[in-house]
Amino acid sequence: MSRNLRWFLCFLFLGFLMVGCMQDVKKKTDAERLPKFAEGATYVGSEACADCHDELVEKFKDNIHAKIADFEVKPSMVSKGCEACHGPASKHVEEEDPSLIVNPAKVKPSEANALCLQCHTDGELMDWHGSEHDLNNIACISCHTVHGEQDKVAARDKLGYRHKYQKDKLLKKPEPELCFTCHKDVLAQTRYPNHHPVKEGKLVCSDCHNPHGSEVSPLLRTDETKNELCLQCHQDKSGPYVFEHAPVTEDCTICHTPHGSVADNLLKQNEPYLCIQCHGLHFHSTIVPDTQWIIANQEPGHDCPPGTAWNPSPETGGPACVPATTAPNAHAMQKIMTTKCTECHSAIHGSDLPSLAAPGGGSRLTR
Repeated sequence: MSRNLRWFLCFLFLGFLMVGCMQDVKKKTDAERLPKFAEGATYVGSEACADCHDELVEKFKDNIHAKIADFEVKPSMVSKGCEACHGPASKHVEEEDPSLIVNPAKVKPSEANALCLQCHTDGELMDWHGSEHDLNNIACISCHTVHGEQDKVAARDKLGYRHKYQKDKLLKKPEPELCFTCHKDVLAQTRYPNHHPVKEGKLVCSDCHNPHGSEVSPLLRTDETKNELCLQCHQDKSGPYVFEHAPVTEDCTICHTPHGSVADNLLKQNEPYLCIQCHGLHFHSTIVPDTQWIIANQEPGHDCPPGTAWNPSPETGGPACVPATTAPNAHAMQKIMTTKCTECHSAIHGSDLPSLAAPGGGSRLTR
């Protein structure tokens, strides 16, 4: 076995060891965060709860949590049904004292979440710890309803947005109305003239974001770069190209704002104002005399200093060398500021073809 291979196997083993240790730490931390159950209470089963809470039990029977089989109960759980979240109920059943049972809605968010994390630890929940919602003390029950049915409003929610009915997510409200409860700024952006089709019901927030955590900010459904998420739909922009546009390969959000914009194509600003933030004004905006002035300037005896042009017309102050800013093309700046860069540089995301009409070939992205 080569030395490099031995080092590789050692690092691989250490990596798996660190992941395992982190998972153990998470489990231990969650166990420590569990709310305190009534001292001396024992588990009596969900049937005892139905004596008083018959309405809740009736709603709960069709809930996915009520359909957990015995073999699906995880080692971290000591019971299933009502007592899996509310704790042992014997004391509460005997004395009918609300303080002798755990109510997740009345404990700290971290304690309520620890109850959920007894089971929900893998898949999309793997990155919950340290996520934006976790750090902001958002409780699971702020978005999810555990007992009853999820909201089954018709084609549109209360905001007038179309939505998708998402089975088994037990959301208190449909998306995107639920997310907009907090994210009012994004709600405003989705109503801009140019926006992703969230309002039309073709997308919901969770198509792009994982609310339970992600390694890529802001809670994006990708483990690589932002571009990888965008390119799942916009595959025609994926390349690779022979002639690349640097911000395209780096981060789509350098030029685009995903939720909505007043500019076309979800651009942060309209052209050319967006482009000139990186690209200095080039020859299109240079003050250049018109053809007859250039020809006159080339005639013997009419060589003018730099920055000036020969004006042969007496009607306009000639014949004389005059400042070039007084030339007929003095409005070139206005022309460039009212012309879209993509009228010429149409292959803005990248090109595989040379641009024969422009210096620099395809690097000018003119096609």
